[in-house]
Amino acid sequence: MSSKKSGISIFLSIFLSLFCIGGAVWLLLIGKLGGTEFVALVLGGVILSLIIYFSSEIQEFSIAGNAVKLRELKDEAHKTIESLKQARTELFRLLLPQALNFGGTFGTLSKVDERVEGFCQLYEAIQSFDCVQELKLDIEKSLRVLITVQFNSLSFIHKKSVKTLQDSLEDLWTPQALSLHLTDAMIEDLGSRTTPKPDFLTIKQDIHNAIDAYAKLYLIHKELMSITDL
Repeated sequence: MSSKKSGISIFLSIFLSLFCIGGAVWLLLIGKLGGTEFVALVLGGVILSLIIYFSSEIQEFSIAGNAVKLRELKDEAHKTIESLKQARTELFRLLLPQALNFGGTFGTLSKVDERVEGFCQLYEAIQSFDCVQELKLDIEKSLRVLITVQFNSLSFIHKKSVKTLQDSLEDLWTPQALSLHLTDAMIEDLGSRTTPKPDFLTIKQDIHNAIDAYAKLYLIHKELMSITDL
């Protein structure tokens, strides 16, 4: 890594030197610079190039009498970044329980839990910021609620007794198994117990949407199981 940083520093130093020298020569040729300005610009470019090259070693340099402490600025930047990362993680921790709140829809006959989509979007955001391991326990708490509810809503397929939040998740059916065991007779029976009775394809589509929602939760469940606790 240090050799890579050194290579980048060398490249930037050479590029800046050539840019400053070339620019100074061009400005001199078109009469925009005098001899004194030309020398000052070339020297300024060389000095900046040396600062970039030795940036890991230089503690401080001065511009117009003002000291610029590189190491201190770098340390402050690192502290600020770490504070922002911690604040972001804590914000996600607060948002996870909120994902269990219902929206304004009441009395829906859909087998799809309306909270699943929002939870999955939040999980994707947590993944993108690489916070899953720190928030694993918090994610699991919310996930347990949603996957239990969604699994229970499909009980007419798996025929298992209703799960509680204290029950093990080890015997959950896979989404593929739910799809394979779904029959037209189950769909018809579900429709016969619904008032007013929707058409067959509407019920079937809703059930497949519910299985898809369950599949998203099931995938997250498996991903969390593969993560080692801190």
